[in-house]
Amino acid sequence: MGEHKPVRRFIVRRQGIYQITKTGLDAVEQMAAQGVAIHTIAKALNINVDTFRQLRKRDPRVDEAIERGGAAMEDVLVNRLFQTAMGDSKSATTAAIFLLKSRRGYENTKVPTHITINQDNRSQTIALPSAQDMDTYLKRITDAEALPVSGEHPSDAEVR
Repeated sequence: MGEHKPVRRFIVRRQGIYQITKTGLDAVEQMAAQGVAIHTIAKALNINVDTFRQLRKRDPRVDEAIERGGAAMEDVLVNRLFQTAMGDSKSATTAAIFLLKSRRGYENTKVPTHITINQDNRSQTIALPSAQDMDTYLKRITDAEALPVSGEHPSDAEVR
């Protein structure tokens, strides 16, 4: 006699309403983790996309499965991108910048106003000067060189 293969039922219909099974939820999560489009997920469940949308509205577990799958995919991709960013290839810098922008909110147009250094349970914040054009910067440096060093008498500054 032939062996019976277990039938995987993703969707069941009870009293005219489609419901997703635990197996169906697992399949949705796995497909979402592989980046499968919603239309393709619906087709794999053997229902049309409108029925799938209605199912998502009625059963929050479906969207939760999609979210879990999407998060798993994102983790894998971020890890792969992180490994690339930490490497020595030409694409490492691009990968690092992309990761900083997308995951840490880095904007290369932002000018930092300060940096904080934490060492030996002590924290020190250093205020950074604002962006300046070259002429303003050179004038500021020249003016600073003319000032006496702290603790020095003004007449000693002329001797330097």
